[in-house]
Amino acid sequence: MPFTPPHPDLRAPALVAAFAALSALAALALADGGLDHPLFAAINGFAARDLPRGLPSDLTILGHGLVAMMLLAPFLASNPRVLAAGIFAAPVAGLLSWAGKTALGRPRPAAALGANHLYIEGQTLAGHNSFPSGHAITIFLVATVLILTCRPIRNRPILAGAALGAALVAASSRVLVGAHWPSDVLGGATLGIISGGFGAWVSMRLPTHSRRARGVLGVVVLACSAALAITNTGYPLAQPLQWIAAAVGGVMGLWAIVRSACPGNAQWG
Repeated sequence: MPFTPPHPDLRAPALVAAFAALSALAALALADGGLDHPLFAAINGFAARDLPRGLPSDLTILGHGLVAMMLLAPFLASNPRVLAAGIFAAPVAGLLSWAGKTALGRPRPAAALGANHLYIEGQTLAGHNSFPSGHAITIFLVATVLILTCRPIRNRPILAGAALGAALVAASSRVLVGAHWPSDVLGGATLGIISGGFGAWVSMRLPTHSRRARGVLGVVVLACSAALAITNTGYPLAQPLQWIAAAVGGVMGLWAIVRSACPGNAQWG
């Protein structure tokens, strides 16, 4: 009998798609139902009363583009396709974020309520570019490429659900620091999943395990780590975490460059 390959496990991708749809519906319901303001007040007030100072900042810089690159950098060693997917997804994420902010012109909480009436940790953002949250897009981009391109996560829906849950906690920090409405975060989650799905789709169709590909990815990571080390993220309380992330990424990028230059490593893993 001819060999029949096993059907791919589609539970994790289906979970990601369902999460994106529910996030979009929830964002619309909050914005149209007048629930954004009270929910923002509850979450932001929780940060002011009950959370250690600096924790919201640590969570929120996970959505910075350069930090996100460092989160994916360790996969250079075992599965560079994950990092490549994040890179391919980034332009789509940036375009979707720009389009939403430009088209809607939604005032941020500090602009609508006044900076003195909310808890702000880090920089005060008071423009009319609240929707969607770019940090939430980035965080969910990372979670999505991990789920779709990292087989141990893709094949275990529980791990996929945990990744989405962790992304939601990190993205919610945008409300904790006073930068976004809850619907901005949920809308950003949907757009981040769309972006990550595109990046994963592209990366699956390109060679990423060759010596040359890993060397190029290593150069990109090393450049991003250097940029992160000197970047002002707007959240000084998170600077130690920022430097740790830059160091980890720098080590991984340099390792990939050196390894790619060694003879006999035309194909890793």
